[in-house]
Amino acid sequence: MIIPPTDSRQVPPPRRGFTLPELATAIGLALAIAAIMMTLLQQQVTFHRIVKTQGFLVDDAPQINNTITQILSRADAYRIHSNLSDAVAGTNAITAEGKVLVLGFLNPDGSEDFGIISFESDNGKDALAYYTMDPATPFTKAGNPDWLISRQVDNAEFFIQNGVFRMQLTGPAGEIVTYSGTPRL
Repeated sequence: MIIPPTDSRQVPPPRRGFTLPELATAIGLALAIAAIMMTLLQQQVTFHRIVKTQGFLVDDAPQINNTITQILSRADAYRIHSNLSDAVAGTNAITAEGKVLVLGFLNPDGSEDFGIISFESDNGKDALAYYTMDPATPFTKAGNPDWLISRQVDNAEFFIQNGVFRMQLTGPAGEIVTYSGTPRL
């Protein structure tokens, strides 16, 4: 067996790979796809921000409307006050810029029940709250509502305009919703 001599100057076989134009095309396509994906991501983020901003009008305002409508449809009388202590005492009723609404409910047996809808700060956060009052006992639930109507309200104002009761709510993004109605009289 004869062993051929090795030549150190021998050229290795060519490797398989991409040519420069092929590599430039692949990188260009990858960059184009990345740019399109970034644009779509930015659109998605913007859309999510818009939907989140509209959350009060889409989710909370209709629920507040249903709750307030149910409460007012049962009420026989109402009074507006600027604060909870005046409402509890039954003094200083007003017709504009009220934060508290006292509702009177006449029962079939002739007795009366009372409820209060109050816009107040609850543990440092604004809330629209509902209190049930028992006319036989002093009102001692200040600061401890029976239930919260909403924590998404930044301001609430009760007022009477042209003889019609109105409630104006301001949402977290500054949106304003005005409800109008009257209790049954």
